[in-house]
Parts: sequence; structure tokens; C-alpha cells
Amino acid sequence: MSREIAQGSPERPLDGIRILDLSRAFSGPYCTMMLADLGAEVVKIENPVGGDETRQWTPMVQDQSGYFFALNRSKRSVAINLRTQAGQEIVHRLAAWADVAVENFTPGVAARLGADYDTLRAINPRLIYCSISGFGQQGPYRLRKAYDPVAQALGGVMGLTGQPDGPPAKVGIPVGDIAPAMFAAIAVIAALLWRERSGRGQYIDVAMLDCQVSWLSVQAAIYLHTGQVPRRMGSEHPGRMPTAAFLTADGRYLHVVCNDAQWPRLCEVLGLDDLGKNPRYAKNRQRSELRHELMPRLQSTLLQRSAAEWERLLVEAGIPCAPVNDVAEVFADPQVVAREIVQIFEFPGIGPVPGIRLPIRYDELETGIKARPPRLGEHTRTVLTELGYGGAEIDAMLRAGIIAAP
Repeated sequence: MSREIAQGSPERPLDGIRILDLSRAFSGPYCTMMLADLGAEVVKIENPVGGDETRQWTPMVQDQSGYFFALNRSKRSVAINLRTQAGQEIVHRLAAWADVAVENFTPGVAARLGADYDTLRAINPRLIYCSISGFGQQGPYRLRKAYDPVAQALGGVMGLTGQPDGPPAKVGIPVGDIAPAMFAAIAVIAALLWRERSGRGQYIDVAMLDCQVSWLSVQAAIYLHTGQVPRRMGSEHPGRMPTAAFLTADGRYLHVVCNDAQWPRLCEVLGLDDLGKNPRYAKNRQRSELRHELMPRLQSTLLQRSAAEWERLLVEAGIPCAPVNDVAEVFADPQVVAREIVQIFEFPGIGPVPGIRLPIRYDELETGIKARPPRLGEHTRTVLTELGYGGAEIDAMLRAGIIAAP
């Protein structure tokens, strides 16, 4: 099912890149985790009291959060009170050390903490600084709070999700958070490449709402080119027919997709030759317009066998299809197992813990899980020592509550 993290891992594409991670919750930490597994050295700044709030979020693995584990592996944790001058001075030293800074505060908060782009750029002109926020750094919503469902709702994704005759539904994974994390990682890597040519740093502004609107893609094209407002279609597709999840004899759903060349073969497997040979249904555009005629026939036929039986027959005929898996079925799937997507890391006091590796593979570079997630403030002493702080200074800041360490 899984493989352990390899010892003595080969080179990673971002080896040598240093990242100051001022982010918390989901989008920022997911972005910096991807960069960390790609090789970057990430120093995560956390509040000495409680740390990143996701450390308290379920599921819990003994006294540790599986939620936090999923977003913060391969990083070092430094616990600093950013509301103190001494804490801000530590961040300023880290800014001089870093190639990249990532934050996801509400606009204006970073400036109050002495960690905004203008302040850190004055210290390090080559710094690439990425801000992830709900609505971006300008516009009437810039100061509004945002979470994943807010971005999905306002950005149109929720309105497109669900059954035609039902209420809107949230996508089952937090795409409102994941999209900006991925766009931010792409933007950071592109800015690093640009810095190689220009020698200059760069400010990056990534908004959750912008990312959701960008992801509308084909649905946006329908509206922008025709003026028609796309509606919820359940598992169906507005421009392709058939592509839908069909109920089968054993109560499971099987999602079936085909193009014009595959349509006659699909009908042959289903025993619906009259549909496959009918010129009215030969082209996708015709089938889409006549879906009200075709869908009942397809559905009644697929109810005659189990999902596994239909899957075998359709795959043999070269028809794309897949059972609608729950999460347990995903991790039992032989293809998922063969791809070794699950990796195991050891966590002190807990033992083996599973994690999901990056879905990126190179022929010579490593991209698997680099290291386990850190305990709160686990690397505070080490990092401050590397920055030039003496033992007495560190002890004094610990006593004053400016920093925290195990």
C-alpha cells in the first residue's frame, strides 16, 4: 500500500531555496509544503501559544493533528510572538536569509506585524514575497474574511455543483483553499526563474476568489461567448454526452464517458445498437441536445448489471469509465497502490504515520515526502542559533515569552 521515505534521497528541484513561511490554516501551508517537498528549506513561523490553529483540528493522532500533518510536513517550526519588537527582529533576520516569503493574513495585518513586503524588501531586495488572501490586495472586498466555502460560493463553483433540481453543493474537497495554494506555488517558482534573469525580487498577489473564477474555465466560456448561464447538472457535462454517473444493479455508481468514435462501441456493449446506428445520435452535439431521449435508455440498461461487471466490459471495449469510489476504496485501488501515492513517516511517540506524496515525478529528481511535520517550536533554538543569536539571548527570549521551544 505504501512505501517509507527513502533515506539519502537524491537531489530535489528546489534544493537550496529558502522560504520564510508566515502562513497558517490551509492555503499558505499547502503551498509551502509543496515547495518543501520539492526541496526548499521552509521555516514555518508559529504563535508560541498553540501554534497554527490547525494543530487543534481533527482528526487527532494521539495528541497531534492529522489535519496539521496533511499540510505541514517537511518544514521546520519556529515559535515567535510577532506582536513583540524582538519577535519582529527575528523575522527580519529570516527575511535577509530567505529567497521567498509566503503569508496569508488579511490585507494590512502583515504590516502591523512588521512583516509586510515593503518592510522585508528593504532588508532583502531579492526577496520574492507571496500574499495569499480571500479577495486580493485591492477591491471592495479586500478586508472581508474568507474560507473555502465562501470562495466556492462567491466564485460560482458551488452554484455549478449539485443536482439540477437540488440545492447548490460544496465540492467535497476544499478547492477554494487548494486552488490558491497551487497557483501561488506556480507563481513562486516562476518568480524564482525571473529573478535568475533580472536579479530582482517580486511581489505576488494571489486571491482565493480569483482562483475560483479562473477555474470556471469552460463554464465561463459558455457564459462569456453565448450569454447563457450554466446550471447544475449533477455528474453530467454541459458539452459532452454521455458523461455521467449511472446507478448500477448493486447500488454502486459507474461514471461513463465517451466520444463520437466510442459511441457505437458503447451502444454495442450495452446492447443498444439501435442508438449506436441512429444518425441522429452520431455526433456529440446532437447527443447533447437529445440527452433527454438518451439518458433514460442508458440508465435503465446500466441497472441490469453490477458496476464491476459493466466496468470490465466497457474497459475491454476501450470505453473510459470508473466506479465512484469512496475514500477507503480509493486507497485500496490497485492503480493507487501501484503508484505508491501513500508514504509513511515516523513521528516521535506515535510511530508510523501515512501521508500523501506530491503527484509529481521526475526521472532523476526526488519529490516524495522529505520529512515528518514538526512539533510546535521544535526548531526555534536551532534556527535562532543559525541566525547568530547566542544561548543567553535565546534563553532570555524564552523566559519573556517572545519565543517558545520544547
